[in-house]
Amino acid sequence: MAAMRPIPGLVALDGSLAEFLAANAHAFTRGELVSGWTRHALEMALDGQAVARILPGVYAGAPHRNVPVVRGEALNLWQPTALVTGPLALRLMSPTLPMPGAAHIRVANGHRPRSPTWVRVLQGAPVRARTYASGVACVTGDIAVLDAWKVAAPASRLDVLWRALWARVCTAQALDSALARAPRVVARRDLARVLGWFEEGATSPLEVRAKHETFRDARFREFEWQAPVLLPNRRAVVDMLHRRAMVAVELDGDRYHSTREARDADRERQTELTTGGYAVLRFGWHDITRRPEWCRDVTLATVAGRLARPSGT
Repeated sequence: MAAMRPIPGLVALDGSLAEFLAANAHAFTRGELVSGWTRHALEMALDGQAVARILPGVYAGAPHRNVPVVRGEALNLWQPTALVTGPLALRLMSPTLPMPGAAHIRVANGHRPRSPTWVRVLQGAPVRARTYASGVACVTGDIAVLDAWKVAAPASRLDVLWRALWARVCTAQALDSALARAPRVVARRDLARVLGWFEEGATSPLEVRAKHETFRDARFREFEWQAPVLLPNRRAVVDMLHRRAMVAVELDGDRYHSTREARDADRERQTELTTGGYAVLRFGWHDITRRPEWCRDVTLATVAGRLARPSGT
């Protein structure tokens, strides 16, 4: 019989098999469960629908069958040489990303395991580097994003890319290097074009998306990006600036979501910009991605109002 592998935090070890599986959101092999309880106990739990067979020889408590970690562990147990990739790997790396309906694993060329409908198998050259996300063996973040791009519907690819970069699963530079090494990538030119935008000096995915999607039309040509501003007590660089109207647009990206000290510095900077005569607009990820038209309207209205003021006011 196979002994139970060491998993930190297991509870209800002295309870029934159904109680144990209900209390622990993990995947287990048949051997592990039979060694801790009995074959009869497993069959009874299956009959009572307290346990679900997720993959051949791999089980979990029925309420946990669709939990990301449980699915990832089940894939590792079912195919020990494979690595989780694509959308499920991204979800394991960042809980802010959506839970996919299908799970993807990467295997070496020639290995064709028979998989259930919720598992997709991607073949390729052996992946040397791996990472552990929530204890699940996965490809590295850059490969996971690249695979998620490949398997996404064409209309969803950019959203997959933006979400992953915003969640800091990997950097644009690391993804660009992975793309250069990959022999075949669907819509390679589209992905390379977007990654090329990061070489223009952008400081975050939010800035890239704002510049090339939200504020890309001719009405915003007079705006400068990463524009230097001389204030009474400092030299600042603002994300987006209409210099004639003295309108500064700040994109609340990585700085805004980091430390208290960084947020305090942002507030101080905004106060100094306002004192220096600038109108300051702040847009976050939700604004830029979910209501871009509102961002455009507010920005243009602010510029128009400032330019319409009598000189000296």
